[in-house]
Amino acid sequence: MKYTFIILAFLAVIAVGCKKKGEPYPRICTDKNDYRIVDTIRLENCSERYTKQRWVMPDGSQSTAAYVYFVPPTAATSYTFRLYVTDEDFVQEYEAVKTIYVNP
Repeated sequence: MKYTFIILAFLAVIAVGCKKKGEPYPRICTDKNDYRIVDTIRLENCSERYTKQRWVMPDGSQSTAAYVYFVPPTAATSYTFRLYVTDEDFVQEYEAVKTIYVNP
């Protein structure tokens, strides 16, 4: 019984010390589903297992913020947003794409 406790304690220490491995999972969240021309589009980085982020907006501008805002210049148009996240090794970027249609 004594050895079982020691082994379980050792395994618990190892489990706590190990961080969760895996590739980043890029994901874009929006504050709502339907947008009109009078709205400001707000997007959030809801990714998992990442250390660095980069947004590319429809107009080509870039941001490294967790939240980005975009004011659509015209209605009846689709706007595509791209989010790139990397893991701690910065070896590969993982991309999420969100296209939003703005109603008149």
